[in-house]
Amino acid sequence: MNVEDFRALVEKRKSERDLLDRQIGSLEGEISSKKKEVERHVKARWVIVEVARLTQQSFEEYVKRLVTMAIRSVFDRDYKFLVDFEIKANKSECFLRVQEGEWEPFIPKDEQGGGIVDVISNSLQPAMWSLAEPRSRPTIFLDEPLKNMGDLVELGGRMLREISHKAGIQFIINTHDPALVEIADRAFQFAHKNGYSEVKVIRGEGETKFPGEPVNSPSPRAKRRKELEL
Repeated sequence: MNVEDFRALVEKRKSERDLLDRQIGSLEGEISSKKKEVERHVKARWVIVEVARLTQQSFEEYVKRLVTMAIRSVFDRDYKFLVDFEIKANKSECFLRVQEGEWEPFIPKDEQGGGIVDVISNSLQPAMWSLAEPRSRPTIFLDEPLKNMGDLVELGGRMLREISHKAGIQFIINTHDPALVEIADRAFQFAHKNGYSEVKVIRGEGETKFPGEPVNSPSPRAKRRKELEL
């Protein structure tokens, strides 16, 4: 190899070296940028986890306090309502349990009668409503609530009334239980008489009747179809 060929080879190797230096510099810049991005993601995840933890803690304390108060107002026993969060398969699961005194917590629907489940479910609804954002109108419909409470239904009704007055929530209840009717601020009685729907105010104001459509009367579409047939 002569001198000129050697010089050419050296220049070629220098060019290759310079190119590699630039590529290394570019990759080092990308690595630095990715490290910073990873750090930001780690910090953001920590913030999200911490916010979730604080939210869960606030939720736990509020719901535990409200439902425990509701249970104790009905049952004369040292019950506590527990809300536990567990992470399974990277997902947060919520477990609702009841503890009496220092005994082992239990799942009420598996180990107790339906009465305590009625109290828990009917007190959880206003608790969840009050935590919603944005909130709907303060009205909750209950269909035959406290039906498994037997002789304690009156205490359960007073519990609902207390929640209603303190939380500013209107409960609209469908029931056949006279004990709940007596506790209501206002009660209506619905009946079918002589083919008509009849509504009477039986509590809260003087008796009033509102005759409605005949129970078995045809719908407007059916009426129109009959007219066309004629």
